[in-house]
Amino acid sequence: MYFIFLIFLLFSFAYSMTFDEIKEKSLNSNFLKSKEFEVKSFEGSIIKASSFENPKGYIEFGRVFGNNSGFSITQLSISQPLKLYHQMSYEKNMFLKDLDYYYLNFESLKNSYLSEIYTLFYESLYLRSLYNLVIEENDLNKKTYEFVKKMYQLGEVSKLDFLRAEREYNLSIVKLNLSKNNYLESLKKLSSLTGLSVDDVEGNIESLPTIRDIDISNNPKIKAIEKKIESLNYAYQYQKALSKPQITFGLVANEISNRKYSYGFTIDFSIPVFYRNLGEIVSIQNEKVSFKNLKDYEIENLKYKYESIKESYQILKNQLDEIDKNVLTPMKNQFLLSEKAYKLKEINLFEFFTVKNQYYETLKYRLDILNQIHKVYGSYIELGGML
Repeated sequence: MYFIFLIFLLFSFAYSMTFDEIKEKSLNSNFLKSKEFEVKSFEGSIIKASSFENPKGYIEFGRVFGNNSGFSITQLSISQPLKLYHQMSYEKNMFLKDLDYYYLNFESLKNSYLSEIYTLFYESLYLRSLYNLVIEENDLNKKTYEFVKKMYQLGEVSKLDFLRAEREYNLSIVKLNLSKNNYLESLKKLSSLTGLSVDDVEGNIESLPTIRDIDISNNPKIKAIEKKIESLNYAYQYQKALSKPQITFGLVANEISNRKYSYGFTIDFSIPVFYRNLGEIVSIQNEKVSFKNLKDYEIENLKYKYESIKESYQILKNQLDEIDKNVLTPMKNQFLLSEKAYKLKEINLFEFFTVKNQYYETLKYRLDILNQIHKVYGSYIELGGML
């Protein structure tokens, strides 16, 4: 009893966290911030694509000596590569769509992260509820043991019944310690995932969320693939533009004699005799086909997962309703009657323990169904379902 009191004292001083509190703090965690700024770092590529290359300069100093005289020769030239054929527009849009692609993948990551947090939170809540149930059963076994022990000392029950009651009580203490350890271990997992110090959880495992319809086409995974395909379309146009003659415009000034200068301009251009960007273009085309096939696969995969989630949710909900309507109440009444019947010596201890164990196993099974429902809902969140 002293041990159980210490456990309750420990939990009474622990700060209980609700799911909403954990979710709010987790969304501002360093883990998600690092992923978000990893995406934002890509914004530099858009700025780079929106800018011209810096002009290049060239200066030459020298002197030529002849038989009778010498004069200095200097040259100054400035050249500027040009972005023609809508290169800047194609490259900028390519990176803009890539940025959308990474942001949508980040949204998908957040959904997966929240799904894990939800699942672990309700697993902890399930183990906490299970632990409370084990405490209740342990208290009952202790009272039964003390009652049987007193009757044994008075010579009204057999030693076999006394040993059976003692064994049942000792076994319940082992289950109590195991249940406590399982709960504390689940809190460690939740703390590790969220980066928070979760000492206890608070919530109602009986409160079941509703699974609503999801538009699979708006799933971040699907939208991300669509943005990647758009990016590849711009990349294709960009590479085609690069395969055309690239032009650099320049200005040049020369000193041809003492205080005499010549000025002019230059045009450098590439000659596309060889289709040097064909390799990049072929790669982009193949990559686009790959993402189109991936999109079709993901749509079918997400549809299957969603239908499976709805079906599993409904099956588990039906099982829970069946237990609540047709099993739990009669079994509870049977358990209460068996407790009275044993004290009145209408049934033996073995029969009482059999009914008692069936009743508590049913309660534990019901808790397990509730936990399974919340796990299914966690998978629903991963698909982008409402919280």
